[in-house]
Amino acid sequence: MRLAGPNLVIGSMLFLVVFGISAATLFGLAKLVQTDQPIAAADDGGGDASVEAPSETGILDLVGKDQQFDRRTLTVSAGAEVTIVFDNQDAGILHNVAVYTDSDAGELIFRGELFTGPDTREEKFTAPSAPGSYFFRCDVHPDTMTGTFTVR
Repeated sequence: MRLAGPNLVIGSMLFLVVFGISAATLFGLAKLVQTDQPIAAADDGGGDASVEAPSETGILDLVGKDQQFDRRTLTVSAGAEVTIVFDNQDAGILHNVAVYTDSDAGELIFRGELFTGPDTREEKFTAPSAPGSYFFRCDVHPDTMTGTFTVR
């Protein structure tokens, strides 16, 4: 009986390495997609449940944990009185929520209080009257804690 040759052994090892890298990459991508959760989905039984509906009450829950927001999109009606209930779960870490006209953060719409977690704050402001896509972020972590503030 003949044992497996070196080419078969090397090929098998190479397959296992490529398989492991592919599985890890797919798992990482799945985690990225999983964190992008809408606040309220429009689900009337016949529509696209992935399309986010504006908050009916103007109250939006947002969590800061591991220096990331739990949502990438916040949606409100034009001119709505908005309350963001911001739960900073990062112990000893300073966060806030700020809304800007765009990702350049040159024109401020609203800036919430900077505070250290774990703690929760209710931030209140009036949404822009013009529908469109705006930008929100944590001013302390502007590269990792960002999202789209949609006004409809």
